[in-house]
Amino acid sequence: MSHSGKSLIASLALFAFSILHAHADDFDSWPEFDSVSYPAPNRAGFHAVERLGITIGGDVISRLTRSDGTFREISAGGLYQAGLGVLYQWQSIPFSAELTFNYHVNSDYNGNDNASFRRNPLEALVYFKVLERLRIGGGMRYVYAARATSSVNGVAEKFTFADTTGSIVEIGYQVTPYGWISLRYVKETYKIATQSTSGTIPPAPVGTPYDGSHTGLFISYEY
Repeated sequence: MSHSGKSLIASLALFAFSILHAHADDFDSWPEFDSVSYPAPNRAGFHAVERLGITIGGDVISRLTRSDGTFREISAGGLYQAGLGVLYQWQSIPFSAELTFNYHVNSDYNGNDNASFRRNPLEALVYFKVLERLRIGGGMRYVYAARATSSVNGVAEKFTFADTTGSIVEIGYQVTPYGWISLRYVKETYKIATQSTSGTIPPAPVGTPYDGSHTGLFISYEY
């Protein structure tokens, strides 16, 4: 397994531990979960949502070379996403709707070199519960304030991207009365709105598209 693959697994494990540890008291009810027909989060009405995940994919925006010769790519589809929001569960039908505000970032550094890609997605999804603990969902996300910066070998570059919309498909499994693990795919494209550089080589021109499509594994807490 590559160094980057090991880092992703370690990061996901850390995310999982953080959210599960933060709500350990609530998860104490897990032994009774199997015998409960309608766990608390399925009650009708509004529920607060916390979400953490790791995403991979998309075009490479910048690349850092480490001292050992390995490199780290900053892609338009990575890497860490965190969100807060609200979910509404209907009473008589197996549907729910969710709206979350998220922060999505991919960054790294090596000595004096650094690079990052940051954006703010607003996501709206509708879920259909297929089985008691299994749901599928789909929706859209509106991404604004997307920007990429880098400083590599003394050359600084900065890009801003036009606001964009993407589509989401997701499948989730309820692992505790309040916790879900979800696998998702997002289709989206970013286009450069402005660019600047301190170097002599012109950066990618305005309007250049970057594929930001990605897959992601998420842990969410709904209460």
